[in-house]
Amino acid sequence: MRIPKFKARFNAKVLAVIAIVAGALLAIVLPGEAQVSADSPSVAAIRIESPATLQARGAAIIAPVSVVCQPGAQAFVSISVTERVGGDIASGGGSAQVPSCTGGLQTLELSVLAQSSPFRKGTAFAAATVFVSGFPSNQADDQRDIEIVR
Repeated sequence: MRIPKFKARFNAKVLAVIAIVAGALLAIVLPGEAQVSADSPSVAAIRIESPATLQARGAAIIAPVSVVCQPGAQAFVSISVTERVGGDIASGGGSAQVPSCTGGLQTLELSVLAQSSPFRKGTAFAAATVFVSGFPSNQADDQRDIEIVR
């Protein structure tokens, strides 16, 4: 059986010239300066970090929370934590305003005050929300198990 041979129609130089011309045409057709920041929606992201640290023999914990918010926007973060302690439930909440939204990852340490029973070393469940003001406003949520350490 005879295998047919194919002859290349274009050599590498011709293909390079075609690619350059296509790129130049694309650059002419597309707008030069896009106003991305003016047209972009506000940014909001949050992640509860672990571990949280016990304070004052369980009267509170310090819970690290990482947030992202659009530069120049104002953002508010809230967290609630619940932990089973023996036959009781330790729970509490805390909140803070992000000092200055940078558009990058920022870590806040939120104080969570125990409401009913003191927190102890162990596993707890945390839920957090970041609300970013602006037009339009935006919010993000995170929920996860965290470790509480001394």
